[in-house]
Amino acid sequence: MRFDVLVLGGGAAGCALAARLSENPDRTVCLVEAGPDYGHLSEGRWPADILDPRWLALESHLWERDDEEDRSQARARIVGGCSAHNACVLLEGAPSDYEWGGEWSYEAFAPYLRRAYETLRGHVLADDELTPWHRAFRDAGGGDSIVHPVNIVDGVRWHTGFAYLDPARARENLTVLADTLVDRVLLDDDRTVGALAGGRELEAEVVVVSASAYGSPGILLRSGIGPEGEVAQLPVGEGLVDHVGTGAAWAPTQRLLDETAAHEAEHGLYMGQVTVAGRSASCPPGTRDLFLFPALDLGPEISGAAFAMKPRSRGSVRVNGPEPETPLRIDHGFLRDERDVATVAEAFERLRELAESDAVRRYRGAELRPGADVGAEEHVRATARGFFHPVGTCAIGSVLDERCRVLGFENLYVVDASAIPEIPSANTNLTTVALAERAAEWV
Repeated sequence: MRFDVLVLGGGAAGCALAARLSENPDRTVCLVEAGPDYGHLSEGRWPADILDPRWLALESHLWERDDEEDRSQARARIVGGCSAHNACVLLEGAPSDYEWGGEWSYEAFAPYLRRAYETLRGHVLADDELTPWHRAFRDAGGGDSIVHPVNIVDGVRWHTGFAYLDPARARENLTVLADTLVDRVLLDDDRTVGALAGGRELEAEVVVVSASAYGSPGILLRSGIGPEGEVAQLPVGEGLVDHVGTGAAWAPTQRLLDETAAHEAEHGLYMGQVTVAGRSASCPPGTRDLFLFPALDLGPEISGAAFAMKPRSRGSVRVNGPEPETPLRIDHGFLRDERDVATVAEAFERLRELAESDAVRRYRGAELRPGADVGAEEHVRATARGFFHPVGTCAIGSVLDERCRVLGFENLYVVDASAIPEIPSANTNLTTVALAERAAEWV
């Protein structure tokens, strides 16, 4: 099989990229996805947990992990990728987050952020949709509170498979190969000639790797491109970074139980609706490096989380063997830089302060986790975890040129969260899709 462009990975970026590239009827595009494709939404075959935007869909369609206890490694194996699992939050980073050098600046990137937001049908949650627990944190946070803009349409998680791929499915020049695991890219000197996927060779004029901040370095490493690569020596898999944080839980008061039941009867319940942003004592200029947010689970159970949004620690992605089925070796490196300990501890103290506010205190009883007698630093060191926002493992500037082309190769690109060289101080979904929007003009 031969195509003009192969897109290896049908996740948040891959679906957007394949849809945009196939708008040119003279270009044949093949989107290759390791997980299943349930077809157009109108066919009614998508699983309920993937459609339901109220909760993270982290119990199905997952890649096997090197450490099954490490929930921070979770990533989706399905068309739509992690946009089919996530909390549907569409936030931009600060303008300074996009100063990546060369052609990259907020001014240059802003049109693509807007295009991605509009295509995903983003909108800010209405006030009457906020649960009592989320509204309390919104009120306690005052001007620092952010009511989430979301990609939820008619009660459906509007992932990139629906927003981008569905309108393109009828195009004769677009092929979707689902349940097809990519092994490696096929190379001939400084050019790619295709990929080995699903046990067969797919030929192409251009190959775009779009398999996530974990999967994309895995493909390149298996292809001989890496720190000690046989084909090319590039820092593939280095520089892994995710937002890092921890959480707390409280007993709900009877007032919260009563008001939540009334709200659920009219509006339903959603896990995440509000974030309170802040600045730590060591915050870089031009951004906010703390995210504090309430969460609601069935019961209802009430909790909150505190995250450092500009962490300094870095980790890596490595392969555990030559076979694509072998789980990757993912080392997040959380808290490797001691400054992150102080920042997350400061964020956790602020979360506790919000819980002491008049707006929140009426809805919560005792702190159940970790317990009021546990200090912030002790809790952070014992429980720090990721935010499911990994980036940087095939970064622009070190692995890629400013147009997402692998350094030293004429027609090999990486377009997904792995290309993002500076983690934005916000959820990464919108940035990732916008990156695909911009890269579609270069591929």
